[in-house]
Amino acid sequence: MIHSHGAQSTYYQIIKDKFDFYRKKSPRLINRLSNSNLELLQKEIEESQSILITPLDSDWPTGLNDLDCPPIALLIRGRRETLKSLPLSISIVGSRKPTSYGHQISAFLSRKAASSGLIVVSGGAVGIDTAAHIGAIAMKGSSVCVQAGGLNNLYPRENKKLFEEIIGNGLLISEVMPNTPSKPFRFLIRNRLIAALSKATVVVEAEYVSGSIRTARDAAEIFRPVFAIPGEVTSPLSQGCHRLIAERVADIATSFEEILEVITPLQLR
Repeated sequence: MIHSHGAQSTYYQIIKDKFDFYRKKSPRLINRLSNSNLELLQKEIEESQSILITPLDSDWPTGLNDLDCPPIALLIRGRRETLKSLPLSISIVGSRKPTSYGHQISAFLSRKAASSGLIVVSGGAVGIDTAAHIGAIAMKGSSVCVQAGGLNNLYPRENKKLFEEIIGNGLLISEVMPNTPSKPFRFLIRNRLIAALSKATVVVEAEYVSGSIRTARDAAEIFRPVFAIPGEVTSPLSQGCHRLIAERVADIATSFEEILEVITPLQLR
C-alpha cells in the first residue's frame, strides 16, 4: 500500500477505517496508529537530535529501493552529506567474538577501504564490526553504523565513544523511533539495510549460523557482490565463510584489491 499510495495516504486511509482487511487482520496495529500523537512523535525525533529522511528526499539512499521491503523512512544522526557518498561503500561484518586473525583482517580491510575513498558500513557490534569502524576512522575516512534499535538506545553501550566518533565523521542510521529498544529480532531485520546501503559485503569471520550469514544472503538476494575471507578449516568462526563460498553465495577474497576491482569502476581507481 505504501509503495502504491505513499506513506501519508496509507496512514490516513487506515485510520479512517477504509480498509476492512487491515481492521480485521491487524487490530493492534490499527489501534496504535489511531492513537498515535504525531506531535509527540515529532518531538521525540527532535529531542534525539536526529533527522528524519524519506524516499522523497533527494539524498535518500537509492540502494534501499532494491529491497523487497525497504524502510518507510530512516532516522540519521551525524554528517548528512555522507548519504551522497554511499554509492562508493563497502560493508564489513562478522563475529562478535572474533579471533585475533579476524580482528586484524577487519581492521586491515577497513583501513584499505578508507584509504581508497570508500565508506565503511557495519553494525556497531563488538568484534568485527568495531574493528571495521575503528579502522576507517583511523584513516580519517567515513563510517556508517546501522543500529537495530533507536538512536537513543545505542547498542552496545560500551561503544559509546566509538558512536560519538562515527557521528563526527559519518552517520548513525536507524529505521525505528529513537526510544525503541534493541531486541534480538531487530538485528536480523536491520541486517538487510547494511547489505543494501553498501556496494558490496565482506564477511570476515562468522559461525555456521549467524547474523553475518543473513547479511550476506540479503546482499546476494539483491545482486550485490559478496566476499568471504577464508580461515582455518578447524575454526568454528571460519565455518560460516566457508559455507558461503561452498554454496556460491560469496567469492573468496584474499586481498583488498580483489574486492576493489569488483566494486570500483576502472576509471575511478
